Amino acid sequence: MKGLAAIRAELDDVDRELVALLARRAQLVAAAWRLKDAQGLQHGDPAREAAIFAAALDQAQAAGLDRVAMQAVLEKVVGVDLLGKELSQNESF
Repeated sequence: MKGLAAIRAELDDVDRELVALLARRAQLVAAAWRLKDAQGLQHGDPAREAAIFAAALDQAQAAGLDRVAMQAVLEKVVGVDLLGKELSQNESF
């Protein structure tokens, strides 16, 4: 059995991976928004967002995670995209 220190080290690794994935997602959203701006398209796509949420919630449930909790996480992730947009406009991205 792993000791507490080893488990905490693995948790730290997962947390770093999560941050890297969120940063990558924000960069991709910013790139998509730049393309949409250049093409005169709106940023939001409610149908796509609904499909993304549904697929992620199904995946979460299949993994044994609570759908309500995962919905809250996904809503926060979408908020990170807004930060990415703000950063891309300031060319800090």
